[in-house]
Amino acid sequence: MFKRSSYLVIILLLLIQFISCLPRSPSSDLVDVILPRTTTITPSVGENAVPSGHNSFEEAFHKGLINFQNFRLQQTNQIAKDVLADPSMYSIDSEAMQKELSVLRKYVTDSNEALKKVLPADQLGPYTRFFFAGDKDVVIQRFDRFNRSHASKTEPLTPEEQVTRDALKKRGVVEYDKEVDKRYKEYLHYLVDEFEIYVKTLSATEKEKDKDMKDMMAAWNAYTKNEGGMDKTAFGQRLFQINFKL
Repeated sequence: MFKRSSYLVIILLLLIQFISCLPRSPSSDLVDVILPRTTTITPSVGENAVPSGHNSFEEAFHKGLINFQNFRLQQTNQIAKDVLADPSMYSIDSEAMQKELSVLRKYVTDSNEALKKVLPADQLGPYTRFFFAGDKDVVIQRFDRFNRSHASKTEPLTPEEQVTRDALKKRGVVEYDKEVDKRYKEYLHYLVDEFEIYVKTLSATEKEKDKDMKDMMAAWNAYTKNEGGMDKTAFGQRLFQINFKL
């Protein structure tokens, strides 16, 4: 009995060895699909690499814009609060003065609400960042219009408007305007630096993919060739105009 079993084992081993030498059939490939063999594959250099500059310009545009808008929102909110706390704003008892105060109070309320919605730029997706910047811009423009209406050099100010203008100047609105201009120029230059990195990642087809891209490339070519007075600030302004659309 033992010898018979031994012969069977030997025959079985020989049969397995013989089968392993036969050419592989499609059915054996199916086995590998169901029970895949473990294989270690070393990826080639750069196989999993993602171009670091690709799509980074859009992200940089929105992050920089939101940071700029956050600064403006915070500063104007504080200026409005400081003006409302200025005793001179209550020196005239008139309906017109009450209107001045009402506009400032509403701005404080609206800007406080907008400030509560501010989140760090790196926690937001590109489309969310765009709408955040747009919403804040709508609020900030109310302060800008109010400020400009009190800084006219051609239209005389009423006594109430003059009091408000003096309070605005006392509370730093002139310095704020200068800082906004400075930071806006820095932001435009930042856009140019980021676009210079971004454009190197684009294929010829990507540079022609839509009207906005064609417009940016036309401005880029003018900037790199120093044509038509297209300096760094002007090119940054053009990039901003193309990309910021509400």
